[in-house]
Amino acid sequence: MLFLVGFIGYGALGYYLFKVGHINPDATSRTGNAGYTVMSRYPHLGAVGFVWNPLPSFAQIPLMPLSHWWPELKTLGLTGVIQSAAFMAGAVVLMRRIALDANVSALLRWTGILAFALNPMIALYGANGMSEAAFLFVLLWACRRLLQWRRTHGALDLFWAGTAFGLGYLVRYEALIAAAAATVVVMVYSFRRHQRLTSWRSGVQHSWHDGVVVAFPVIAAFALWALAGWLLDASLLAQFTSQYGNSAQIEASGVVGADDVGFIPLLKVIAQSVFGIQPLVAVVLIAVVVAAFLRRRSIPAIPLAIFGSVLTFQCVAILLGSTFGWFRFFIVLVPMMVVLLLVAWPESEPPSRPEKYWRVGLSGLMIGVLLTSLPVTWKSMLDPSIGKEEFGLRSVFWPEQYPRDQFWFFWSGEVAENTVRWFDNQNLPTGSVVIDTFGLARMWLASERPDQFVVRSDYDFFDKLNNPAETGVKYILVPRPMGLGKLDAVNIRYPTLWNTGAGIGTLVMTVTGPTGGPQFRIFRIHDRPADPPLPTP
Repeated sequence: MLFLVGFIGYGALGYYLFKVGHINPDATSRTGNAGYTVMSRYPHLGAVGFVWNPLPSFAQIPLMPLSHWWPELKTLGLTGVIQSAAFMAGAVVLMRRIALDANVSALLRWTGILAFALNPMIALYGANGMSEAAFLFVLLWACRRLLQWRRTHGALDLFWAGTAFGLGYLVRYEALIAAAAATVVVMVYSFRRHQRLTSWRSGVQHSWHDGVVVAFPVIAAFALWALAGWLLDASLLAQFTSQYGNSAQIEASGVVGADDVGFIPLLKVIAQSVFGIQPLVAVVLIAVVVAAFLRRRSIPAIPLAIFGSVLTFQCVAILLGSTFGWFRFFIVLVPMMVVLLLVAWPESEPPSRPEKYWRVGLSGLMIGVLLTSLPVTWKSMLDPSIGKEEFGLRSVFWPEQYPRDQFWFFWSGEVAENTVRWFDNQNLPTGSVVIDTFGLARMWLASERPDQFVVRSDYDFFDKLNNPAETGVKYILVPRPMGLGKLDAVNIRYPTLWNTGAGIGTLVMTVTGPTGGPQFRIFRIHDRPADPPLPTP
């Protein structure tokens, strides 16, 4: 029942957001990858791509054929909403299971569930088709299993935790960091336990055994996905090193690090995000860590390792200028705070008088987390300096005060849909429009005739790109060669196309945004010269 309520709630919110046009292009890219695998001109599993981690796209593949009966699953990308709503509802269920395993009071259990499920960031990313929901699901799955292992020492719990981390790598590469930190915690605890029970040698052996059980699935996932990328796309680590990889995106976008602007401004960005998503983070951490030290309970180390390592990685990446520093990258703070308070619950029955006081204090802290995080997180999301991807929600709920053409989620989608309508009305033959769908997945999804497009995953993409006139291409669409547009395959192949047509085409249309700035250009390909007549004998 809890899953159903969460799924319907997040799904309904996502449906509304997508209907009014609040669609994150990253979500569209993942949905597009699912569509190319089953509905492109050359459907194949490798079309899911190797830049975005594939699990959110894989989850949408079975839903894509249903768009024949419900077109909005594809044209709006509602398969992404279903994917994220299901994963986030599952994460809520896992939070409840963690609370039940900890044998906390009903008050603390339900306050914790609400503090997680109702957090505005959790609600948004459970609704908008992104990968955060799936990532939190696998992290909570791994966390619950390791907490169970800490209590029962069952090897099966280690296996499932490792499996969760392995699947997590197929969602976000930060799962490697969480898995590494969790493996260290497991090995240290296993060594101490078995050394105390038997001998130092036994402690070392069991430590390595338990560490391998946890780490092997994510290592296998990393190796197999890298091998698949090498075999199918000639790139071992496309998400990092390819033309569209993280490093290329960071460089093209001009992201700065501490070497460029100093530590203080970036530390301010980090502090705004941390306290903007969970204002009581310092209070909770101090209370839980001090209590764990005084009571000699190491169990809080598990959620600290899993969620804290991801948070630390994001902070370091911001300082190094190797990430965009989006507010959503700090979303792991929400489950971390709740789980820490749940596992800090004294388990002894009947509790001593100090433990009774501690239980009351924990309940009060959890209520504080619930009551403070909801308004503070919401306010941070609507602040353009913090919620750079989220502040457009102002235009969803107050469109008269904040016109939707002022936020790029809305107008970029409208521009893409208007452009694709023009193509659809041309009645073009199959495979006659070349576009690089890395940044233009919305066009392919919105089209009523997607087979007219030659997309990046098609087997003949580079043949048609290199020889457009000879291969029946009628039009090439190219984004403005600025920012991420510099990574577009068309711009790379024809650097002068935007300005001059590169000798292969004539400018037909310049598509502009709401401020008049050019976004795309459409070029009609010159006809292939007629073959010279054969000589007369």
